[in-house]
Amino acid sequence: MDNEHNLLGVVRVLLRWKNQIIIVTIAAGLIAAGYSWFFMKDYYRSYATLYPINLAYNDRSAIFNLEHIDYYGSKEDVNRVLTIAQSKPIEAYIINGYDLAGHYEINKDKKYYKTKTQKEFEGNYKVIKTDQGAVEIGLYDTDPKLAKDIVNDVITKTDSIFRSSLQGSKKQQLETFTKQLIEKEKAIKEYGDTLAFLGKQYGINVKAGFDKTDIIEGTDPRGVQVYKAIYAKQKNALIEYNENSNIKEQIENSLQNDAKSLAVIDAPTIAEKKEKPVRWLIVVTTILLTFVMSIFGALIVDQVQDIRKQL
Repeated sequence: MDNEHNLLGVVRVLLRWKNQIIIVTIAAGLIAAGYSWFFMKDYYRSYATLYPINLAYNDRSAIFNLEHIDYYGSKEDVNRVLTIAQSKPIEAYIINGYDLAGHYEINKDKKYYKTKTQKEFEGNYKVIKTDQGAVEIGLYDTDPKLAKDIVNDVITKTDSIFRSSLQGSKKQQLETFTKQLIEKEKAIKEYGDTLAFLGKQYGINVKAGFDKTDIIEGTDPRGVQVYKAIYAKQKNALIEYNENSNIKEQIENSLQNDAKSLAVIDAPTIAEKKEKPVRWLIVVTTILLTFVMSIFGALIVDQVQDIRKQL
């Protein structure tokens, strides 16, 4: 009974304030509509979806099917691309290259205009990993063509940085294998000089056997044993030299290959329709919020008036 009495009391209060509630709600809706129409700019979105490419796919070993190489990069490669695309160097490159401070109509004479420009750009720029494990780069802008150009430029710059980081690692590998080859070549020459000396001193002769093994003969059995040991070391050194030489050649071919490191699945386009603001949603949301707040306001004001009367 008390709840029913309270509910009737609320209804009476709302009926007394109904005109004010309606007027405020309609006014808020009109203001929201006018503000969104005349003061909120239209934003268009351009985006691209891409995967990193495994650069080893174009190496000689992969081309000749010497080993299985996945075309796309690993999860670690995806995370590296995400990090690069979201990095400060990329932001600075785009902000400065396209004079976004001027484009966003930010006063460059103010002290913190660079920070304001950066925050404006970061609010419009998003790089995410999709459910399929791809990288999506998206940008909102008032100019649909500029949005497309910027996304394209981000892809190009990210590709350059990602590729150079991988190439830098390969250059270090190339330097390591080059040093190893020089050391092996020196050791092989030293083994050869020693074998030539022992062969002359002990009259050693090397000939091929029926099972493709080398037969080593000489006048001194002890000298022959020493010769065999050094001969085996030289042979192993030659095998290692050839293996390292092949790897070095593959690295050099990979460095000469200037292929892209990113495969663009969905290329950025010029958007035909704006993405935001959704004006009808802004108006409806404003009307609903104002209506609810007006109800609470009417109840509070009415309660305050009752308290004052009792005092």
